[in-house]
Amino acid sequence: MRWLLIVLLVSLAALLFAAAGLAHHIWQQRTRRGSESSAAVEPAEESDLEVKR
Repeated sequence: MRWLLIVLLVSLAALLFAAAGLAHHIWQQRTRRGSESSAAVEPAEESDLEVKR
């Protein structure tokens, strides 16, 4: 029974480590992509069309 708890805790730690690594990777990609294309992207213009209800 004790070894099941140990396996559960080790698996949980590995899952948290993988999630942190994925979050770090995504954060780096967004930072890198944002610095390269921030000047090239213009905000979308609002359309002149009105929504009829």
